[in-house]
Amino acid sequence: MSNQGDFNSYIYIPVRSSEEVRKRAKVCHAVLRKLVEKQFALDTDQWKDPAFCHGKGGETQRREISRHLFYQLDSLNVDRETQEEMEEDDFKDPLHVTIASSVHVKRHMITSFIGKIREELNNQYSFHLFFGGNVDLYRSQKHTKYFCAHSVKREQQELYINSLIGRINKILNHFGLTNDYADRICHVSLAYTDISLDFLLQNENLDVNSTFWPNIEKIIKGEYATDEAVTTYDDFYIYVNRICVRVGKKVYVIPFKHFDSEFDYIESNDSGGSSSEK
Repeated sequence: MSNQGDFNSYIYIPVRSSEEVRKRAKVCHAVLRKLVEKQFALDTDQWKDPAFCHGKGGETQRREISRHLFYQLDSLNVDRETQEEMEEDDFKDPLHVTIASSVHVKRHMITSFIGKIREELNNQYSFHLFFGGNVDLYRSQKHTKYFCAHSVKREQQELYINSLIGRINKILNHFGLTNDYADRICHVSLAYTDISLDFLLQNENLDVNSTFWPNIEKIIKGEYATDEAVTTYDDFYIYVNRICVRVGKKVYVIPFKHFDSEFDYIESNDSGGSSSEK
């Protein structure tokens, strides 16, 4: 009998909305705007083609661009209706680094599922997780959204995230579930659009069939070299002291151990952030 069930469930590292993260979000939003503007500047006929916009009604006029550019952190959006317009099954939690793809858990499995995760991660220590300073572009699995994001640095992925994903996969397999993100490049998405960027990617000779384009701001830097809004920054980090498991509308927090049992989180400097809300 299949264990596929009733509740959409997500496993993720929460990312606190620190001043540094909000600054990065504004850069991602600015880069995404420039990408959209460049796409439509390449060929004015694209404004007339609703196929290049996934939004409701297919609006493609220049004045409508802002209605299709969103911060992942909803408090930064001027139009507070943006998140409400997302599809019902979209992941609406605050900033996060996804550890496993959405899985469906039956009601009778929830207690044992959460208990198994707590047991497996009982000895997991907290760690600092570093992200690259470049802005990367990702596309959603459904090909309906493009995200500007900062990716976890490769050595950090290998040092911390891959082992964590491996432990989560072990639990999912125990319950007959599958993580479709097993080879995922982990990242924190900070801005997104429902306008397709396929035309721009093709024009830049980038693989339109991919779902990840690193250092995407390089294709606009020549035209906006003096624009402070698209200036990139150094690497930054967050302090990861927990993961969250969202089952339906309920969130379960799985805390990690500290190396010093008396240590509670203190930001080391302005570039740091915690995976917990303080």
